[in-house]
Amino acid sequence: MNFTKSYFLFFTVAIIIKFMLFRSLLFDDLNILKILWFEIAWVIILFVLIELFLKRLKLIVYLVIDLVLSITLFSMVIYERYFITLPTYHDLGQLNQVGSVSDSALMLISGKDYVFFFFDIAILLLFFVLRKFINYPKNTTISRKIMTPILAIAVVIIAINFYVLRDDKILDQALFADHNGVLNSQVVKVFQDKIRTKSSAAIDFTTEDVIKLKGNEPVPFSEHNYHGIGKDRNLIVIQIESLQDFVIGRKVGGQEITPNLNKWVEESFYFTNVFQQIGAGNTSDAEFIMNTSIYPAGETPTSSVIDDKELPSLPYLLRDKGYHTATFHADTIKYWDRHIMYPALGFNEYYDIEYYGEEDLVGFGPSDGYFYNKTMDVFRDYKEDGKPFYAHVLSLTSHTPFEMPADKEYLNLPDEYEGTLVGNYFQSVRYADETLGQFFQELKDEGLWENSIIVLYGDHSGLHGRLVEDHDVKLLRDFLGSPYSLVDRFNIPFIVSIPGETETIGQRIETTGGQMDMMPTVLNLMGIEPEGLYFGQNLLQYEHNLLGMRYYLSAGAFFNDEVLYIPETTRNDIRIYDLKGQDRYKDIEDPQEHFEEYYLKMLQLYEWSDAYYQSLTREEYK
Repeated sequence: MNFTKSYFLFFTVAIIIKFMLFRSLLFDDLNILKILWFEIAWVIILFVLIELFLKRLKLIVYLVIDLVLSITLFSMVIYERYFITLPTYHDLGQLNQVGSVSDSALMLISGKDYVFFFFDIAILLLFFVLRKFINYPKNTTISRKIMTPILAIAVVIIAINFYVLRDDKILDQALFADHNGVLNSQVVKVFQDKIRTKSSAAIDFTTEDVIKLKGNEPVPFSEHNYHGIGKDRNLIVIQIESLQDFVIGRKVGGQEITPNLNKWVEESFYFTNVFQQIGAGNTSDAEFIMNTSIYPAGETPTSSVIDDKELPSLPYLLRDKGYHTATFHADTIKYWDRHIMYPALGFNEYYDIEYYGEEDLVGFGPSDGYFYNKTMDVFRDYKEDGKPFYAHVLSLTSHTPFEMPADKEYLNLPDEYEGTLVGNYFQSVRYADETLGQFFQELKDEGLWENSIIVLYGDHSGLHGRLVEDHDVKLLRDFLGSPYSLVDRFNIPFIVSIPGETETIGQRIETTGGQMDMMPTVLNLMGIEPEGLYFGQNLLQYEHNLLGMRYYLSAGAFFNDEVLYIPETTRNDIRIYDLKGQDRYKDIEDPQEHFEEYYLKMLQLYEWSDAYYQSLTREEYK
């Protein structure tokens, strides 16, 4: 057996098999012709170059290429299981950020994944164990007469694919990869991103145009409902980790999951149909959207591409009004590049793990109870200073995988919930609510409650992806009385309280909204008009809305007054979720045609937001 001469054949066949398994897992597709045309040419070029130019260390180089590709495919499968979206090359630059989901992601790996993507390594090891029993010639090579035509064919295939695909819009990364190849989709993505970065679309639209596009007639900001009723107060914005709206007002085993929030919403504006809009930056994107009312970058965490921007933001705006601005998060400042984002957003100062220390650790940092206590120490200093302040306070304990110490479990869960993801989630939310109630009481005891606007929202869903197993699905169905849908997953609470103002008491606002609507809504209550362009709107003023979510939904997906519409993806046909829960759109013959107007408007909003975001580049970076 001439094994040395067979390296090319062995690794080529192994890679083809791995692509078959990869496409089967992600796309339920075993079309060998797609693999030969769209996938394998890139690898063939590398292997041919090894044969043409390397005399020694061939096996090592083959192994390196094979391992890199195998680890990449393996990681993409696990990533897709957790986030339900295919990663792009952007995500490779964010490997240092995997700590927050690593424990949860490990739960999604099965033994067969290792077999699928690393079987050839086992075969090689077996061969080398048995090689002394096999007689084969050494140091042979494949003829250039064979390799050169193979190289030419591979180059031509890649050139044809790139020429045909380079201008195709990638509205859904997984769907594009399914139809055109995983490696091709990454190359086209790189090309389009570079072209888009170099081109600068004209800013020939206004915030009024954005509001009109959503179906509203613009009203001067100073004439909005409830304008200025919270004027000159402190602003305390609390972002709760993984808090979804469906737990509010509900019980499990006869016990309230959020007793403190349940009481508080009766004193507040409670926006019941608000949805997350984060991109790849997850929690940090939620911070960005809240403070700018601009769509996040999408495939890239916005915090990693913000350092060259000059942002009209909530912190900058309030600083100009005499406010001291600060953000509080008990994680490390470099996680999600917050050390870049916070100065860019205009915060006077930030408090991270260096301030909070590592006491009473739960999951990824100090417990919420400890976190709020340390935060109150800073608030007391602010009170003594006498200057109004804006504090953005981010909780951490209710993060996946929601495993709480026994002394922080406040629910006596029914047996069927014990040890499940849903049960753990309820425990973590109950703890978050308990410590939040204590924080509220401290604000009252310090005399800060009556002088502040208190805002709370969830950053993103907690129960999502394949972490939610079949028994969790059943538990959620029984709990909700209906199937757990994407509407339930993406719906987050948004609550605004102005203590002492009777107009806000017990008001439930059912207007469809998103995280980018939070800033203009809050600023209206403060009597402050936003500066620059913004893409959200005051939920207390406008009736109609249109908003999207990048990364977790394909481009063009949208929420409007009636539905969540999701275009075709690699796993699903067009999906329509009735936000009223009445399933009024199930019999539409051509849903794509029916919703095309909103679909195109959504793409227009993304185009405007991207153009505006690019225009914010500071002069020294141009």
